Amino acid sequence: MQEPQAATPTVTIVQIVTDEPAKELGMIDVSVAAFGLIGVIMMAAVVAGLLAGALYIWYRSRRPITIIEARGNQHNLFRV
Repeated sequence: MQEPQAATPTVTIVQIVTDEPAKELGMIDVSVAAFGLIGVIMMAAVVAGLLAGALYIWYRSRRPITIIEARGNQHNLFRV
C-alpha cells in the first residue's frame, strides 16, 4: 500500500503590502514627543536658575560688597 503524500505548504517569499507607509519622524517630532514630564522639570529648573540669579544680582546691588565700601572710603582695590 502506498502512503498518501502530504500537501506541500506554500511558502511566501515576497509579500506586497497595500497599506500606506508609516510617517517618518524627524528630530523635531521626537523632541516634542519627549518633552513631556522631563521637559517640564527642565523648564522649571531653568526658570528657578534665572530667578535665583536675578535675586542674587538685585541683593548684591543693594548691599556694599566689601568692608571698605561699607565704610564709605573712596578706595579702589583693583588699582595698580
